[in-house]
Amino acid sequence: MKFGMMYLFSEYGEIPQAQVFKDFLEEVELAEELGFDSIWLPEHHFSVYGMLGDTLTMAAAIAQRTKKIKIGTAVVLLPLQHPVRVAEQAALVDCLSEGRLLLGVGRAYQPGEFAGFGENPDVSREMFFESMDILLKCFSGARFSHEGDFWQVKDVQLYPSPVQDPHPPIYMAAVSPPSYKLAAEHGLSILRAPRFTSLELVQQQFGEYSKYMREAGRDPMAIDQPMLMQTFVAESSADAKKVAEKHAMWYHDLFQVVLPGAPGKKIHKGYEIYDTVRKAHAKVTYDDLAEWGSAFGDPEHVADRIVTYAKEANVNHWMAEMKFGGMNHEDTMRSMKLFAKEVMPRVREKLGDSA
Repeated sequence: MKFGMMYLFSEYGEIPQAQVFKDFLEEVELAEELGFDSIWLPEHHFSVYGMLGDTLTMAAAIAQRTKKIKIGTAVVLLPLQHPVRVAEQAALVDCLSEGRLLLGVGRAYQPGEFAGFGENPDVSREMFFESMDILLKCFSGARFSHEGDFWQVKDVQLYPSPVQDPHPPIYMAAVSPPSYKLAAEHGLSILRAPRFTSLELVQQQFGEYSKYMREAGRDPMAIDQPMLMQTFVAESSADAKKVAEKHAMWYHDLFQVVLPGAPGKKIHKGYEIYDTVRKAHAKVTYDDLAEWGSAFGDPEHVADRIVTYAKEANVNHWMAEMKFGGMNHEDTMRSMKLFAKEVMPRVREKLGDSA
């Protein structure tokens, strides 16, 4: 089992926005010191839901502050930018980090982000597939041209080449069979976030992806299979609730603003699941979050939660979102330290050889 830290950069105004990033870089350095395996960065726009619009610039900053921790994107939103530019930035970060980049990509889901860039979410799947094609051509090392429906590329070759051969590991955010099939065709890991879904649905979705992987002659568990979950550890479950509850509830309330189906947010074809999630989360309570993808509590409870998903949902890389909904720097670092000291050893002992 690997352990990572995922950041959303959600902040509701209690500290200056620039301080969010200063605190983050201090937490990254602590994560490496504590033995975390990875740091994961999202791309979001135009909302305090997530204030990081440029994951690969931040990844370059992390590369210069750390020595060994992996640097993941979860995810770069391919329909919102030119895929050749993404390949160039990713290759540079891989060079600066000496081969530590994990490149997660996705198609975006928030209507406001598509509107802000003047893009049409109705064709986001087609844009994503074409962008993936171009990205992989860039990483092939060959000179190529491309004439597509959304991008035209003439006589280009990628410089610098990434350190990892043939390219950094690519991960896909995937919640539908077409995406599972594309990931399987290329042997890519998928990124999962069951805060949107139940354990049963996580199992079902991974089963569909695994079917496509096996049909392609691949073992889905031979590669990294991360999963994101909000995670907060305290000495007792009561202490965890006292700190985490207001931040968790603020985050889930924000779904009613940014997700498809929210006031002024059209539900485009292929995004219906997000409106279902939004409606369900309109009624969610802190106690409900145990069924909606969270791990809040004392070290034993959090360790058991991780082991459950490892055994029942084929997770081998836990992406802990420990800073959410405006949680402060000090509480985050206390949770990180307790997680490293008390949770990681418990998980490894409970999983044993099955890890």
